[in-house]
Amino acid sequence: MTRTLRLRAEHEALGARLRVQDGIEQVEGYGPRDEEYRHLVEAVGVADLSFRGLLRVVGPEAASFLHGMVTNEVNALRPGQGNLATIVHARGRMLGDCRVLRLGEEEIWVDLPDAARESIFAHLDQHLISEDCELQDLGEDWQGFGAWGPRALEAVAAALGVEVPPLAPYENRRVDAPEGRVLVVGSLLLGIPGLEVWCEAGRAVSIWRALVDAARRLGGGPVGEAALEAARVLRGVPRWGHELGEDTIPLEANLREAISYTKGCYVGQEVIAKATYRGAVRRRLVRLEVPAGARPGDTLLDEGPVVGELTSVVDPDPEGGEPKALGYVKRDRAASGKELSVSSGGQARIVWAPEDPA
Repeated sequence: MTRTLRLRAEHEALGARLRVQDGIEQVEGYGPRDEEYRHLVEAVGVADLSFRGLLRVVGPEAASFLHGMVTNEVNALRPGQGNLATIVHARGRMLGDCRVLRLGEEEIWVDLPDAARESIFAHLDQHLISEDCELQDLGEDWQGFGAWGPRALEAVAAALGVEVPPLAPYENRRVDAPEGRVLVVGSLLLGIPGLEVWCEAGRAVSIWRALVDAARRLGGGPVGEAALEAARVLRGVPRWGHELGEDTIPLEANLREAISYTKGCYVGQEVIAKATYRGAVRRRLVRLEVPAGARPGDTLLDEGPVVGELTSVVDPDPEGGEPKALGYVKRDRAASGKELSVSSGGQARIVWAPEDPA
């Protein structure tokens, strides 16, 4: 069953083209993709975050419970801080990536892909036995919007009508705007610095309109999925359902930032430690230059044998040059400059590969 956009009428009034992905209605775009991409890199682009889900853990043992459920540190986070994390099951495979936001001593929000929300909620709920805390799904009650680009802070401050502090990624502050309190979060969701605004659903329309108006006054405007995808692929940011899935080990996707090696035990820790210290990572996520017409799912070959697969493709590249892509390549082939054949035709070249962590 498709979940329709809460602000569908607002988006249609702006000329939005709509599409459905992962069972969620999304805005493909409002105008030319390249123009919206320029909003993100030159001014400010604002977007509906209905493709994200939001969980809340509240209670005296909220931090200790989550600390044992995610791959990154939670106990040491202070109110207003946050980090990137992943949630894995006992065999070390991913259930989803997430951002852990500590709002207070006894209140933590978990922002995650909406496509993974139900399975992660069930996983956390299954492990919540005697801990003194409660797990809640905020998806029906809260709405998020993103603003990214060099003028994002100006746009958010103008839209809310109050001074907004600059926030590093994952830092969060409750802000008392004239229409009520909102949560503002430092965002690097696309690899472009910006801010996110989370508000109660009843105030979503007025805040969205204010964000769009502010962005346009600053030389930007609303942006859709096509521009957001281009931004994150060109910056090598993996996404659930594309580079990330239940068969992914976080280290394969270059998510070392999401893993703490000094915290105590957590579900799946043994597999993550093995992958790190014994070299169990067999493939690596790389950025590539690919021929026109290449598609996600195309295999990559090295003089015959299959050594990888494309996961996301941006064609054409809004910054010029050959189309760009993300894909997984066998660890011993993942080197910058390496050329590989594409199953649909032509040659690909790895333009960036991570350093081997092992």
